Amino acid sequence: MFWVWLIALASAIGPVSALAAPRGPLAAPRRPIAPTPEPSRGWSNPRALELAKEAIEAKKAGDAQLCVEKDQASLALEDHPYVKLHLSSCLAAIGKLVEALNKAKDALGAGIRANDEELQRSAQQRVTELLPRIAHVKLQLPKQSTGIKVTFDNIPVRQSLFKQRIAVDPGDHVIEAERSEKGEQEYFKERITLADGEDKVVEIVLKPSQITPGELECLEKATSYEEKLACVERKSSKPNVRVGLEMSGYTDSTNVHVFSPAINASVVSPTAGWNVGASYILDVVTAASPDIVSMASRSFKEQRHASAINGGYKVGDVSLTANANLSSEPDYLSRTLGGSMSVELNDKLITPRVGYNYSNDRIGIRNTPYAQYERNLATHEAEAGVTFVLSPTTLLVTGVTVQFERGEQSKLYRFVPMFPLDVVNLVSPGQSIASVNDNRLSVRPREQLPRERDRIAIGARVNHRFPSGTLRVDERLYTDNWGIKASTTDGRYLHDLGEHLRVWPHLRIHAQSGTSFYRLAYAAEGADGQGTFLLPPFRTGDRELSPMISITAGGGARIALTSERASTQFALIIAGEVMYSYYFKSLFIKSRTAVWGSVGLEAEF
Repeated sequence: MFWVWLIALASAIGPVSALAAPRGPLAAPRRPIAPTPEPSRGWSNPRALELAKEAIEAKKAGDAQLCVEKDQASLALEDHPYVKLHLSSCLAAIGKLVEALNKAKDALGAGIRANDEELQRSAQQRVTELLPRIAHVKLQLPKQSTGIKVTFDNIPVRQSLFKQRIAVDPGDHVIEAERSEKGEQEYFKERITLADGEDKVVEIVLKPSQITPGELECLEKATSYEEKLACVERKSSKPNVRVGLEMSGYTDSTNVHVFSPAINASVVSPTAGWNVGASYILDVVTAASPDIVSMASRSFKEQRHASAINGGYKVGDVSLTANANLSSEPDYLSRTLGGSMSVELNDKLITPRVGYNYSNDRIGIRNTPYAQYERNLATHEAEAGVTFVLSPTTLLVTGVTVQFERGEQSKLYRFVPMFPLDVVNLVSPGQSIASVNDNRLSVRPREQLPRERDRIAIGARVNHRFPSGTLRVDERLYTDNWGIKASTTDGRYLHDLGEHLRVWPHLRIHAQSGTSFYRLAYAAEGADGQGTFLLPPFRTGDRELSPMISITAGGGARIALTSERASTQFALIIAGEVMYSYYFKSLFIKSRTAVWGSVGLEAEF
């Protein structure tokens, strides 16, 4: 039906009450309408009827403003669709077309619900008259619009409307915008006059508070929005410096405890295109896991040191990065060098990336000099990916990583219990330490893993920005030549609760199969009189190589301690998670529960 089309078309322009302020015609809230009879069929409030009659007389006398006041006073006492329709005509007479259209739409909807043909016909005619007279404004802002605050006739405009076509009244209007960037104030103000039905794009060019004559001359000569932005863009030669401190802790149900203080720092020069960063973390580990207890060993405590440095440089659309990592434990030393390259294509909508890392690990035995015992592990890792900007609010990151490991993979401190052939099938998951020791053979060899491992993983990440938050979802599929196949799904939603607080829930699910050589219980064959056994060539007690599933749930918060306008900004970051892992084929335990938490302080200046 024609009136259905009219309602849809009228709704499409959107009431300007979307501008975030309940003030003025651009933000007037609308009341829900209940079916109401015609005035001649009775009013429940005599004063409302009297005011409605006064409004009719005011309009006849040519006083449209008084007509509006009388109709609004009548509606405050009693909601009546005929009064709304009359109010629509008075609002149109004083130039408030958007509000007039909203009142006519309300009256049309009430007429449809009440099956009032006269009201439908009159309201339909009013909507048809008003629609082509409505003016529209679209705001054009810089790509980096974070922190920009816009007002339209002193009414704040929500960020969700920045890129939308906004319905407004014809006539004179004032648009203002401001932003504070590290203490420097930027401002924009423009007066516009809109004719009936006119569409206008307002180019918001934020100017510094102390604009130079050269910048003004540049603006006068600029012929495009991009050129205007370039005129006033002040590229500070001062780099951005960020420093972070973090304290984190981990504990689990297998009596493994880790305390980890860390520090990181970075210096970025957006104008010169370079950046450098460094980090250091100390892990203090205390462990008395079932694997250690089963060997009648005491718990151990050790320290792990890890440091990293990275840097990058951008030349035009090409970005180059390099990184180096060093990690050391009493019996392990790892060194990594790597780099990457990316290039921005198609107006920065597509960014392919390639990278390579090489690691060389030096492996020893605790309390034994490397001169007496040393093994090595070399790792080559190559990665490639593409980032797609799907829309102003959606980003897709894809990638594939291949890794080739050659050398010693075994944990030399890990010993694997062996069982007689007739006992192997009787061993059950989670079997106790005492039961295992009662049934195993006297021999307990070190773990032995293949010396070659080839891995491949493909992954994708989707980031989507909502008006007050960002959703991030990752999916990673993995396989290797040891037989493991795994899927990892990770999601978090970062929600902004005002200028100073951001919170996020986090959920991660990981599931995998085991390696082809992993066994719940290993059999040693061919014992002779001298106690010699034929051992399986590959053997391990590492639960992370077994079939398992792991679920992590938690969240965090970032609390800004200073205003975003401050030249030096401080923030507190708090996070916590609970991790539950279930092992389908594992000695000593079937599951593990872990808790991790961190608190950090971040400064940027």
